Amino acid sequence: TGLGSGVNNVLNQAGDFTSGVANLTSLGLKFTGTSGAGTFTFTPTSGTAATSSSITVNPGAATKLVVTGSASQTAGG
Repeated sequence: TGLGSGVNNVLNQAGDFTSGVANLTSLGLKFTGTSGAGTFTFTPTSGTAATSSSITVNPGAATKLVVTGSASQTAGG
């Protein structure tokens, strides 16, 4: 889980992106944050940190439905 390629959890290779889009599924990754618009801050090992412009994280398709409640559940409750 997390974000990035290899053991460093970093998307830093040209092959990680196609037209500016990183397909996490095809990279074998799983982003566990929330979907929606926001920014990322990039912090290099040396130099100045930079914040991205607005990016959008789109949710993947649902793979299961989990219903929680008590052992005896009443419809509408």
